[in-house]
Parts: sequence; C-alpha cells; structure tokens
Amino acid sequence: MAHYLPILSSFILVFSFLPLLNKIRKNRSVSGLSLLMMTFGLAQSLYFITYNMYFERYYIALPFIVTGALSGLILYFFSRYNAAKRERVQLITMLGFSLLPFSLLLNSSLDTATVLSALTYVGLVMSSVRVMPQTYKTLRTGNVSNLSARYFSLQFIAGICGLVVELTTAAPSTAHLLMFIMLLLTNAVQFGCMQYYRMRPAMA
Repeated sequence: MAHYLPILSSFILVFSFLPLLNKIRKNRSVSGLSLLMMTFGLAQSLYFITYNMYFERYYIALPFIVTGALSGLILYFFSRYNAAKRERVQLITMLGFSLLPFSLLLNSSLDTATVLSALTYVGLVMSSVRVMPQTYKTLRTGNVSNLSARYFSLQFIAGICGLVVELTTAAPSTAHLLMFIMLLLTNAVQFGCMQYYRMRPAMA
C-alpha cells in the first residue's frame, strides 16, 4: 500500500496543478498568485528530491519531482507573461537564495548524509511557510482571479497520502512528518480564505 500511495499522490498533484495552469495560460497572467509560494515550492521539492534519492527512497521522491516540475512551469509562465527585466532578476535572486544551502555539499569535510538530513529541515521550513505568502496576498488584495480552489483542496489530499506513506516507513523522517502536517494546515486555511472572498460579493 505504501508503495502505491506516492504514485496516487503524484497523480493528485498533477490534477491539482492542471486547473491552476489552465487559468494562467488562458488569462496569460499570474495576478493573484504568490510567486514566493511557487519559488519555495520548487526549492523545497529539490531539497526533498535530493534527500530521498540519496537514501534510495525513490518512490517517496516521485511526488516531489512532480511538484517541483509543475512549480517551475508556473514560474516560467510568470517570466513569459508578467515579468519585466527587474522582476526576472528578482525571481532569479529568490531562487538562488532559496538554494544557497546546497553549497554545503561542496565542503568535503562535511558528511554528505548529515548535510542532506539537515537540508531536509531547510525544506521543512520552506514547506511550512510556502502557502503563507499566498494567504497573506489573498487577504491583502482579495484577488482570487487566477487561483484554483481545486489546487489547494487536492494539495490537501496529496498531503494526507504523503503523511500516511511517511508514517508507514521503517524510519519516518521527522522533517517529512512535520512538513506534511503543515501542508495540511496551510492549504486548509488558504482554501477557506478563497471561499470567503468568492462568497463575499453574494453576501454583500
């Protein structure tokens, strides 16, 4: 069962991104979407992919590969549709800063396994706060035009799958467990915010 859940989670993640990507492509805009959320999504995926591939947890790495690739695609749409030269530089700077801890792997005096285990906690922090910039932007602007409720609800379901898989492994990672718990909480809050702003005109 634990071997099939990551595959199921990967399909859920793909389907969560499809309505979001469709809106962005159709509107040719990422307005309302937090690019910091997507930047952290790409960065934290790379941290967890590296960790799981090194420790040969290949099937657990699969959902992170999907998430990282699709987050990167949204950042590409941003650079194509919305970004001026200054904003592209800011995006590259954000990505570079997010991935800077990888430079620790260049230090031959440090044990690779220990460094990668520490880097998963960097990924944990990014994953824990990833949706928060989106919630802040939604609360500040009330703009949900390019957001998809299915994205956040399906991300929630994928998080449940990931949590179950991690709990059934022989040596569960504390960083992974906390990440999935925070993923569930932050996506639930963001989904609630979106529903509020979509219902508010009818309530007025």
